[in-house]
Amino acid sequence: MPSSTSAPLREIGRIHVTTPLCKSLVGDAVRAINIETENNERLALAEHTLKSADLDSNQLVKHSVVADITRQYVTLRAAAVEGNGIMRDFLKITKTVASEEQRADLISFAEALDGALHRQKVLSDDLGRLIAYLDAHEPVDKDTHDSMIFHAIVEQNDRRLSHSIFDQRNYFGPAANVPDQLSTIAKNASEEIRTRAEPLESDEIAAATRIDPAFAGC
Repeated sequence: MPSSTSAPLREIGRIHVTTPLCKSLVGDAVRAINIETENNERLALAEHTLKSADLDSNQLVKHSVVADITRQYVTLRAAAVEGNGIMRDFLKITKTVASEEQRADLISFAEALDGALHRQKVLSDDLGRLIAYLDAHEPVDKDTHDSMIFHAIVEQNDRRLSHSIFDQRNYFGPAANVPDQLSTIAKNASEEIRTRAEPLESDEIAAATRIDPAFAGC
């Protein structure tokens, strides 16, 4: 998960507030930064939970893991939505900033931070869809899964014998009929979370580089 810019983002706390307007802007920025940073930690936890989960051992384990992931999802999404709301208010307040240059820097900072929060929300929405899938499907141990693939291959070979070799419907393979085990799906999802979380760092860097000019007037 992105982490290299967490400290620079938190440095906003050193700014000396001199006006009510600055107090409001800094307060909103700090709240949103804290949410974004904490959500990175939540994404890392969700990624680890999915990667290490043995969802196919039995129903009790699957239920426990899905319940754990659901709690992480609810917190992650609610925080991201809250952060986006904070930044919307932040952008409204910037319209009252007299300096055009500072206003532009504040908007640039807000849009970058809001972009990171939006990415986190999108990831949480996809995590919610994964939870729905895991919750709706039964765990399947490896022996059972291997047997399902074997029977799918046999069935497919039987179908091929009764059709022309040019009939492409016969060449989709057993994977088209046998879904992955839940643990495999969870591990693949963990890798996707890690990959899709990487662009967050670009948003964080953009926000961090705008902090000093954005709040210089405070």
